[in-house]
Amino acid sequence: MLINIIGTSKVALSLTKILLKHSYEVGYVVSRSRERAVIYCQKLGQGTPVEYHQNFLLSGITFFGVPDDVLDEIYKTIKDKIADGTLIHFSGFKASEVFYDADERNIGRAVLHPNLSFADPSAVEAYIDKCCFGIEGNPKGIVLAEEIARTISNCYIKIPPNCKPAYHLAAVIASNFVVGLAYLSEIIYEKYKIEGFEKIIPALMLNTVTNISKLGVKKSLTGPVARGDWKVVEAEKEIFTRTFPDFANLYDAMVNVLKNLRGRSESAEHTKINCNER
Repeated sequence: MLINIIGTSKVALSLTKILLKHSYEVGYVVSRSRERAVIYCQKLGQGTPVEYHQNFLLSGITFFGVPDDVLDEIYKTIKDKIADGTLIHFSGFKASEVFYDADERNIGRAVLHPNLSFADPSAVEAYIDKCCFGIEGNPKGIVLAEEIARTISNCYIKIPPNCKPAYHLAAVIASNFVVGLAYLSEIIYEKYKIEGFEKIIPALMLNTVTNISKLGVKKSLTGPVARGDWKVVEAEKEIFTRTFPDFANLYDAMVNVLKNLRGRSESAEHTKINCNER
């Protein structure tokens, strides 16, 4: 199956490299810079580099590996050069409706969002076969997105209509917010001249993630809030407030989150929101 790539993103590169080991091949790589397109094709070992203004026609799969803030603009620029097939982008936030005329043209549209950090290419290679994808699109697009996800890791979920922003928020909280919390821990180590941050905190975080995966969120809560050790909670609040005067409210907010988790009944039903009724 033919894959065309719009843009030169790390995500499109990593996923395409895996697909090339199966029954896929690269057609066009389209970029504003011919030089970047050439280098991209060299990394893939195949493909025809072209710039947006050149004459070409896209069929088969077309990956849009471009930033969210230009996705709409790029699609408008390129859409008349798409003959058929399925259009796929990788944004966690934007829905497949960015390909606004796909349905009337009988073209598949889909989102294939990898729940994986692409900051370190070597880590991507190590974990991509365990990556779970978020999929959304029209029927034709979903079929192909599922096929690609099965080929790469055989793990995916379908996102309900209009729920992409909420889905992405959950990913941001779990992935990006945790980096911010690690940053605060690192500052404490530095401020109080404690050595070994890189040995202790990342390992502790990995252990917590393993517990969440095996036991679930509620059973993974440990520490003073879980024990109800409120004297420790108050004492550490003073340290936090002294160390981070600009973020003093964060401590109380997180303690309240953990109290809520601690007190939640195993059988408690969360209020479900229909994203179509926002």
